[in-house]
Amino acid sequence: MQGNSDTPSWVTLTEGEQLVWNGHPSLRSVGGTFVVGLILIAVGIGIGALFEDVIRLLSLVPIGLGLFIAGVTYVNYRSVQYVLTAEEVYKKSGIISRNVVNIRLDRIQNTSYTQSLPERFLGYGHIQIDTAGTGGSDLILEDVPNPEHVNGLITEYLDKVRPQPDEQPQSA
Repeated sequence: MQGNSDTPSWVTLTEGEQLVWNGHPSLRSVGGTFVVGLILIAVGIGIGALFEDVIRLLSLVPIGLGLFIAGVTYVNYRSVQYVLTAEEVYKKSGIISRNVVNIRLDRIQNTSYTQSLPERFLGYGHIQIDTAGTGGSDLILEDVPNPEHVNGLITEYLDKVRPQPDEQPQSA
């Protein structure tokens, strides 16, 4: 069953499952690199406007480099997407080749989030998701906007899929 219009085409929802959160890494995490690309473009345009002949031709170098940096930064940003449903967490990466990792909420043992000082100031961070039987993080959602909120959503839905202590099956 496909969900509402916000559900990405690569996510298949089961009957009754709903989309909880859908996002990309924070634009703030790539903003500096993107701005460098735009500055190079502006410098190239400025050189082209001020000078003539050979120097004007040389202005194409910073313009091309700036377009490349800004373009690659934007494509990398758009190529990663995170989805939380009532039953699973997904991470998709890639444009030409696609890699989708999904973890069922009932398999998750622990979640945590981290933010460095600059990341706290800019409002993004990383969420680590651990499942049973592994030594490290099974899935890391990088540069998530408002990671405290998103981690809280994951925890909220984890509590809904985990059996409560009074619901544990009785052994005979």
